[in-house]
Amino acid sequence: MKLVWLVCLILLVGCSADNGFDQYTQMVKTETKSGKRNDSIFFGIRLGMTGKEFFTYCWEMNNKGVFTDGQANTKVLYKLDRNELKYPASMNFYPEIYDNKVRKMEATFQYDAWAPWNKHLFADSLLEDVFQLFTVWYKSGNPFIKITDPKRGILYVKVDGNRRIILAKKNDLSVKADYTDMLYVPVAIKAK
Repeated sequence: MKLVWLVCLILLVGCSADNGFDQYTQMVKTETKSGKRNDSIFFGIRLGMTGKEFFTYCWEMNNKGVFTDGQANTKVLYKLDRNELKYPASMNFYPEIYDNKVRKMEATFQYDAWAPWNKHLFADSLLEDVFQLFTVWYKSGNPFIKITDPKRGILYVKVDGNRRIILAKKNDLSVKADYTDMLYVPVAIKAK
């Protein structure tokens, strides 16, 4: 389902001119052929770690008080309350494991005090704040490319070797970051 969403999104984005998609397409071609590997995701988690390594690492981080149980006990929670963002926030994440290895990761961000009357904490503002945080977390390699999609709005995409990061507004409450090992999970990209 997530792959279908991503392919549809990329195809939709590819239909409009001068929106950053051409630059993205060229970067994907160049980076995936470069032979470079960039497996770092965040907090010591990386693409290619085994499922057992991921669970053991998260257990250790939980014992240290860094991670805790996330949404409905089905995700891992990291509290962004150390001035990483403008306001205290939550980051929930969980990988997709193929052939017993982490090949994709989804992380969602939301401000803890979000409410319908707190417009300054909506995902529009959060997206820009998380993007600024990501420029610190992922400062090496290629820069993020800003892509404008008529339906989804602004997306930030970064491709370094095999690793692709897509950052976008999920809904009014949250922002989603998708990490993909492009060499393992190929995505058909066709610009029209």
